[in-house]
Amino acid sequence: MRVEWDESLSVGIGIIDDQHRKLIERVDAFSEATERMDSREIENTINYLTGYVIQHFGAEELIMIRNGHPAFKEHRDEHSWFVKQVYDVGRVLAERPMTRAEATALRDMLVRWIFRHIRVTDRAIGDTVNQEAFA
Repeated sequence: MRVEWDESLSVGIGIIDDQHRKLIERVDAFSEATERMDSREIENTINYLTGYVIQHFGAEELIMIRNGHPAFKEHRDEHSWFVKQVYDVGRVLAERPMTRAEATALRDMLVRWIFRHIRVTDRAIGDTVNQEAFA
């Protein structure tokens, strides 16, 4: 399953879009690793996501706070849920390799959550920032 960036994922904020592009590239690599059951690449992606979510979500949340984004609390709750999912997977990987079924389920969750989150929840940040810029 290929996972690729396209303009429907743009939120209109350069730093966020750049980070999302990198995230999509990593999720694509994870998807390919899942197809091959490449345990090392699966673990590398989870390690990457652990650092990514801290950096990226922090940047998004700062932008939301600075621009008075009205749905900040709900958006932050979505981030917290995702951080917990990544943390839980990391705990499993610390004990044993993932099974094919676990890796496939994780891939499907990542793709669904990330694409929906970017297209709906993150796009609202762009709307808020762009409204403020033209107000």
